Amino acid sequence: MEKGSGLVQDVCADLGTGKITSIIVPGNNKLINLFTQNNDIEIPWQNIKCIGDDLILVEI
Repeated sequence: MEKGSGLVQDVCADLGTGKITSIIVPGNNKLINLFTQNNDIEIPWQNIKCIGDDLILVEI
């Protein structure tokens, strides 16, 4: 299981419909950091169950 930390970095959207398709959060997997600078986690919109002030509840 991967854990994200920090704030939402980016939002992906379908430009045809204007609907959000996923959000991008920074990851913190240190093993990946050894090989690449980009360890962001993309969370599909359909997996997001609740967005609050301090957390995002995701079904995995």
